[in-house]
Formats: sequence, C-alpha cells, structure tokens
Amino acid sequence: MTIRPSRPLARPANLTQKEFDMLNMGATTELAEVEKARSSVLNKLGLADLVPATKLNIAVSHHEHVEQQNIPARFVIDGITLDAPAGVYHPTANSSSLLFLRNLKAMDSADYPKVLEIGAGCGAIALYLAKYWDSKVTASDISPVAVEAIQNNADLNDIQLDIVLSDLFESIEDDDFDLIVFNTPLIDKEPENNVEKFSLCDPGGRITELYLKEAAKHVTKDGMILVSICSNSAYEVLDDLDLTFEIVGFELSYSGFWWAVVGARR
Repeated sequence: MTIRPSRPLARPANLTQKEFDMLNMGATTELAEVEKARSSVLNKLGLADLVPATKLNIAVSHHEHVEQQNIPARFVIDGITLDAPAGVYHPTANSSSLLFLRNLKAMDSADYPKVLEIGAGCGAIALYLAKYWDSKVTASDISPVAVEAIQNNADLNDIQLDIVLSDLFESIEDDDFDLIVFNTPLIDKEPENNVEKFSLCDPGGRITELYLKEAAKHVTKDGMILVSICSNSAYEVLDDLDLTFEIVGFELSYSGFWWAVVGARR
C-alpha cells in the first residue's frame, strides 16, 4: 500500500499568519488570551451583544481595495476637490475616510479649537476640518508624496492649514491638541506591498497601540483621541491601555463586517 504524504494545511483567510502558526504549534493558550482581550474590548465599547470577536474572510474586497489605491484618482467630497496620487490612501465611497467624515459632522467643533490629524493621506479629513470647523488644523503624514498631495489639495481649494512630514508624532512638538485624529490602517495582516504597508495593514495592532500611547502625550487633559477599528483589526491591543474608550461612530454591514470610530481619553 502506498502512503501519500499529507498535504500541508492551508491558512484560512480569516487568520493572520501569526495566528495560524500559533494554532499549528498548539499555542492555543496564547490565542485564547487574544480572543479574551478582543471580547473584553467589545464589552468596554458596548459592542459585545452586537458583533462577535472573530474575524471575517474579506480577502476579495480587500484585494479590490488595494487595487483602487494604485490608480491616481480625483474625488469631490463636501465641496472639496481632492487629487489622490497612486499609493496614497484614496477617500473612496466605501473608505474609512468617509466613515470618519460622517461622524465628525456630528461632533461639536467648538469643543476642538486645535486639531491634529496623523496619517492624513491626501488630506480628505484634515481639509474638511480646516474648511468647515473654526479650528487650527495640522495635517501630518509619514510619506513625502502624501504631504505634497495635501499641500496641492489645500492650494487647489484655497484652504489654510499646517502640514508636517512626520512618522506618527516624531516631528510633532505641540502637546495641547484638543482633538487628534488617525484613520489607522485597519487590517491585522502582514503587508505584501507598499499600499498595505503604509495605508491598509496593521499587523498585531502595533501602529494603533503606539499611536494611542503617543497621542496621550499630545492631547489636552479633556481632549479626545480618535482611532478606527474594524472586525478584522487587532483591536485587542486596546485592552491594556490606560485610556477610557467610547464609541463615536459604529456601522455594521449585511455581511457581518463592522467598523467603528473610537474615542479615547486620558
């Protein structure tokens, strides 16, 4: 009788490589701790009865989203014309930029006279705030291409704001912002290309965790820090942070995919 070697197990699309390796090595305890932390965060946010802590298979839609970012495009949002170069996050109709804008419109701008956006991309959020809020707005990004796009879009729309080239808070000196916004990369996945690396993926929640820790040093005592999470984010990193969290905006799709704008306070 011929014994065929067993085929290696394929990694399910809803698991990161780290999670799959942990399962194969029998590291169920560590994975259980992650699931416990995810459930704890959902409880703190009041979402535990609405959504599960598990991730979804979003491979197809994620691939489409990646492809969109590789094509230069022009958008007109709330009367603001925005040119997004290839590789800089695009504020498409189904983007998290629009999620932020929908919820920022419901906030009282008078409470936030000084605003900072980290990772501003082509400037969709920062330029909206600078145009429609009576606030001093600073936009930053790690990418020189993005910083140039923000300046070009500001000039195109005759909008005034400060623009800084910065890796998170590396070049941010002020510590008295009333509102800090970061449309964080959402997907807990090892990046396979530059679009994923700089715009879409945050493996293990490392960027989100560092952002929240550093933002707490740059926001006023009563200020607000905004961050985005979704069903496929590594939002378990929020569980151990010494911050108070609240839901600012939450949207759930028919497929079960959800995303949220989360507010954090010191």
